[in-house]
Amino acid sequence: MASSSSLGSSIPAPEAVQVLVSSLADESPMVREASMASLKDISPLNPLLVLDCCSAVSRGGRRRFGNMAGVFQVMAFGVRALDKNDIDASYIGKLAKIATAEIISSKELNADWQRAAASLLVAIGSHLPDLMMEEIFLHLSGPSSALAAMIQILADFASADALQFAPRLKGVLSRVLPILGNVRDAQRPIFANAFKCWCQAVWQYNVDFPSNSLIDGDVMSFLNSAFELLLRVWAASRDLKVRVSSVEALGQMVGLITRTQLKTALPRLIPTILELCKKDQDIALIATSSLYNLLNVSLLSETGPPLLEFEELTVILSTLLPVICMDNDGKEHSDFSVGLKCLFEGPTWWDREDSLIQAFFALFKQAKYNWMTDLTMPVASTQNSSPLQSQHFVYAPLLN
Repeated sequence: MASSSSLGSSIPAPEAVQVLVSSLADESPMVREASMASLKDISPLNPLLVLDCCSAVSRGGRRRFGNMAGVFQVMAFGVRALDKNDIDASYIGKLAKIATAEIISSKELNADWQRAAASLLVAIGSHLPDLMMEEIFLHLSGPSSALAAMIQILADFASADALQFAPRLKGVLSRVLPILGNVRDAQRPIFANAFKCWCQAVWQYNVDFPSNSLIDGDVMSFLNSAFELLLRVWAASRDLKVRVSSVEALGQMVGLITRTQLKTALPRLIPTILELCKKDQDIALIATSSLYNLLNVSLLSETGPPLLEFEELTVILSTLLPVICMDNDGKEHSDFSVGLKCLFEGPTWWDREDSLIQAFFALFKQAKYNWMTDLTMPVASTQNSSPLQSQHFVYAPLLN
């Protein structure tokens, strides 16, 4: 065991920490990286000292200190290292205001220092979620150039700490819904991504605490309103990025809205998703993931009969089939098309547990309703026929 003197010498002196913090703005990248690494190691030893030194250099903001991104990163390390007994709400509140003051002072979005400031706020939220969120809420009302950045922070917090975020979803939605209709196209992907993260947090909470329902009448009303806006307006945008992010969010929301609203939405939502399935690999995978979630709640719900008829499912498969069969003229096949093709080629496709597309098609095999199991499918000849003309030949094994 180390002696008390050796333990005492391991505690960094304030002067040394001050020098390391100042070195974060050194002209040499090597010096900045070395200072960052040292401060990261020191933070668990004396987080309050590190935070005090960082707070001192942050008073002038990035106009006076050349590496605020580094300062915010170190502060995030320090906050995470704090013991519960060291948490002082007043002190932590000042740190939160330092971060938000920098964020709202700029119209930049997703700059390195902004991401670092967001990480500090998320770290604060892990200890004092209500304090952090109230600080964010202050900048959600009224005009603010940093509105999108604040929404992104709430999304990051939901992803980082779902169990603390999910019970506070109602407060978030009550403040975000009034401003949602005025969000510009450029910011819509950020808001849509936030709804995706927030819904994922609810799903995670429901897995860990299945007996605690977070979806009361107010939350359901908020979600229904947001769902309608994303479906009818954002998912119909001419901007592809807005459409993709909206469909990704809708894919997480389908299991949280009412079945009545979902049934009404299907004629519009399914074609929107299928259209994206025809895009490039990354977009197609996002769309397929949303389609899987949609079919899961539409076909396998324990609260009612299937919301889709068999004829509607054939339309879905008819759209995906050309993607499966597409010819890349000798070029290397995309992961998406190969992943789809492997479902039908050979007897071992069902062993590919890591295939999202496999899960999507396996869904049809799991949906053992009378209108599927009693179906007799003709086996059509594939000779001299298009993929769509031979669709029954492909679908029959999936439904038997």
